[in-house]
Amino acid sequence: MSNSSEIYRKKLIKHLQYAVVPSDSLHFAAIAVMKDGTEFTGINIKNAVFRDAIYAEQSAIGQAITAGYKYGDFQTIYIMVGSERISDLKYLDRAVISEFFEPNAEITCMNLFGEQAILRVDNLYSSVFNY
Repeated sequence: MSNSSEIYRKKLIKHLQYAVVPSDSLHFAAIAVMKDGTEFTGINIKNAVFRDAIYAEQSAIGQAITAGYKYGDFQTIYIMVGSERISDLKYLDRAVISEFFEPNAEITCMNLFGEQAILRVDNLYSSVFNY
């Protein structure tokens, strides 16, 4: 794991505690990093009936858009699942990521223990988590 990944892993672990998940135990956190170095964090927010949810990456990207950023301004995104199963990241909102990140942007997916998978936006739909 690179130094920057380890730094983001620690930041993501801190943000996992703010996830709102009354109906299950899957906590997610995300950090969207802009090309100018600005960072936006997000967590998943679920309601009690498990019908509607805000994904961590939606939350982080939404904050960036609200701050005035747009397509082409996003550099990378780090997304963490608060479990040992990195395969739980199969629930990524691929559409939102694809809409705001350029095709060659990296998505670093990780679990609590530092296991990670690095995807690119241009192969996000064909990526499968088999771990």
